[in-house]
Amino acid sequence: MPKLKNGPIIATDLIEFLDTSSDFAFELACVERMSELGFCCQHGGSYTDPVTKKARQFDIRAQKDDRRQLLRVRCAIECKNLTESFPLLVTCVPRPREESFHELVFAFDSTSAPQKSMVDVPAFRKVCQVIRIDNGLSDYKAQAFVGKSLAQVGRANDGTLIANDAEVFEKWSQALSSASDLADEATWDGENHKSAFISLVLPILVVPNGALWEVDFWENGERSGDPVKVDRCSFFVGREYEAGDRMRGARLTISHLEFVTLAGLDALMKSIAGNAFFPPIETIERLLKLQSK
Repeated sequence: MPKLKNGPIIATDLIEFLDTSSDFAFELACVERMSELGFCCQHGGSYTDPVTKKARQFDIRAQKDDRRQLLRVRCAIECKNLTESFPLLVTCVPRPREESFHELVFAFDSTSAPQKSMVDVPAFRKVCQVIRIDNGLSDYKAQAFVGKSLAQVGRANDGTLIANDAEVFEKWSQALSSASDLADEATWDGENHKSAFISLVLPILVVPNGALWEVDFWENGERSGDPVKVDRCSFFVGREYEAGDRMRGARLTISHLEFVTLAGLDALMKSIAGNAFFPPIETIERLLKLQSK
C-alpha cells in the first residue's frame, strides 16, 4: 500500500473515489438490470463460508423460478468496476471434452422417496441428487474456447506494461464461495417446499462494458488471432463442493464461472431463460435414471 499523505480527505476526494473507483454504484446497476429480467435480488449480505467457516460478504444473489417446470436459477454475482485503462484479459484454449459439462441440483422431499431397505431411516435419507449435463447437452461445448488464465493489463506512467490478477482473483473467489453456499441452500429446496426443484447454481463476475478482453490460443501454443473485446467469457474452474450435509447431501462440481460485462449479463440471463442450461424435462428424467444406477 502506498504511503498516505498527512492531509485530511475532503468531500471532493470522496466524490472522485465514488465516481471512478467504487464498486457500489456499479453493483446497483447490476441489481437493477437483474430485477428488470425478473430475478429476485439480494444486494449485499454475509454468510458463513462452507469451507473456511469464516464470515464472508457477497455483492448480489439473484434467484428466478420457472414454477411450471420447477426449475430454479441461483446466481452468485460479484461486481468489479474495472476501467478500460486496466481491463481484464482472459486467455482461452479449446475446451477438452472432459470439461464440457455443468451440473444441476435435483432436490426432493425425502418423506415421499421410496424406502430402499428394511433398515432405511427417514432422517438419513438423501434430499438431493446431482445431475451432470454433458455429451453435447451442456451449453459448455467441447472445442469452444474457454478461459484458463487471467490478467489485468495496463501501462505505467513510464510506459512499461504492468499486469496482475490479484483484485480480480479475490472477486471471483468470492463468487465461487457464495455459489457454494447457494448450492447448500439448493439441496434443501425439496424438503422446505415439499416438492421437487432442479437448480442451476452459477457464479458470475460482472465488469463494465469495454473492460473485458479475450485472446484465444490453439493447443500447440499458437495464438489464433488478436485480443478482442467481448461481453461474455466462460472460465473453467472444475471445483467440487459438498452440497448439504455429508449424510443427506451430494457433491456438486461447479464447472465454470462466467465473466461478463453489463451487456453480457443481460445476454447470459436471456440465454438461461431460453433453457440453454436446462435440457428438456424428459431428458433430465432419463439422466436421473441413468445416474442413479
